[in-house]
Amino acid sequence: MDKCSIKVKMEPRDIVYLDNIIEGFDSLAIVSTGKAGTGEVTLHVTPDTYDDVMAILERFPWPLIILRD
Repeated sequence: MDKCSIKVKMEPRDIVYLDNIIEGFDSLAIVSTGKAGTGEVTLHVTPDTYDDVMAILERFPWPLIILRD
């Protein structure tokens, strides 16, 4: 997996929470949904913010799956 994006899968209704939490961390990533109905989300990060965003995702209070290549 490259260090410029992180892909996750989650319930579509919970995507708004992910977006709000990431925004609350001073925009560590840009959250985008290619197909929001499927629950697949891409977080665009920088190499400097990758580890911080991964730590947030690993402790995320709603169920999600980090999609690893």
